[in-house]
Amino acid sequence: MNLKAALGAIALCSASIGAALQAQQPQQAEAENAFDAALAWEEFETLLRGKYAYIERDDLDVDAQLALSKEIALKSATPGQFRKVIHQTALTFMDPHLIVGPFSDDDYAIVMTAADVDLAFSGGQAKVVDVRRGSPAFDAGLRPGDTVLSIGGVPATEAAVLPFGEVLPNPNAAQLDYGLTLAANGKRAGSRHLVIRKADGTVLPVELGSTREWANSLRERPTVDLRFVGPGGSVAVIAPLNSLGNNDTIKAFDEAMAQAAGAAAIILDMRETPSGGNTEVARSIIGHFTRETKPYQMHRVPVYEREFTVPRQFVEYVLPREPYFAGPVYVLQGRWTGSMGEGIVIGMDAASDAVTIGSNMGDLLGGLWNYDLEYSDARVDLGGEALYHVDGTPREDYVAQVPIMPASTAPDGSDPAIARALELLKKRDGFFSE
Repeated sequence: MNLKAALGAIALCSASIGAALQAQQPQQAEAENAFDAALAWEEFETLLRGKYAYIERDDLDVDAQLALSKEIALKSATPGQFRKVIHQTALTFMDPHLIVGPFSDDDYAIVMTAADVDLAFSGGQAKVVDVRRGSPAFDAGLRPGDTVLSIGGVPATEAAVLPFGEVLPNPNAAQLDYGLTLAANGKRAGSRHLVIRKADGTVLPVELGSTREWANSLRERPTVDLRFVGPGGSVAVIAPLNSLGNNDTIKAFDEAMAQAAGAAAIILDMRETPSGGNTEVARSIIGHFTRETKPYQMHRVPVYEREFTVPRQFVEYVLPREPYFAGPVYVLQGRWTGSMGEGIVIGMDAASDAVTIGSNMGDLLGGLWNYDLEYSDARVDLGGEALYHVDGTPREDYVAQVPIMPASTAPDGSDPAIARALELLKKRDGFFSE
């Protein structure tokens, strides 16, 4: 072989080696970036068992649920598939504070923030329990006692299982109720199609828009609403409008209290607070109704006990704030009283002489902690601190001094909680007399 031919052969060989190396590089990168479902699951379960304050449950078999979810999750080929599995796993805990994102339009809307109707099974039928006032469901005429026959063309009993996917083939009764409420409030995108039967037997198709879009439209509301009811408008109704995480609410509530100074009584309406908040706003509100420093909420942080065997528990206090209101106070609670709204209700019970009226609240468990998962690109919100009334009652188990059901909308469309507060005021000596 002459020199020219030899050089040509060398060049050809070099080109072949280069091409082979280039072909290997994407394969190596793909291998290095391959999704490891086992590692991602270990990260998720370790977080849940270590940080979630409500992992010990007597209403579901946590070990069995996580074992089944793990089996399904390990089949995930992509982070997106994996996130869907752990998102649905979180739903099985029936805790609106246990959330796995980032969300897709195909996920069910978050209850109770993006929810306008609450349902439960009774005698095998899907019944409307309560309806959020002023919502699309309210405007469409849904009322407590209505029977939901189908959701999206699927019988209600079947629709109640769909939010859980494969991870929960046999939900218990409480999980079925939770799944039913999720299904009726729809997915993050798209309209809802329900068929309902009214009390008189009339069967009606109902089409409703996305609860998420409606909930987002409420962000332009004032932080606090003030109105007057009762004879001569003598009773002030002050309602924070899902604004307990907005520090502007402190000033707005102070101003509402100043305007209500001459009222015969105050109704503190906490039924439109489904989305959490912060303790600064909560303490500022409660402070108007106490003359001395009082405890209002107890925290317990299980992670320290799990890791170090040393429990951590503390009580949070509220201090007096002007203007103080000395007259009768009624606090309204309902299914759309969530998280910090629930904290204000139990705080008013503990630190003031207020009378609480209403139904079960939103049951958003604990104080919220947030985490980003490295191996699946998922985000997890969970209750890291268990919260209690100062008498030791878990916040989610608190029962109003005057229990009523429903608390937001009566079957005739009227407001049952406001009506009950005014009824109680009428029974007090010297009120509403001529």
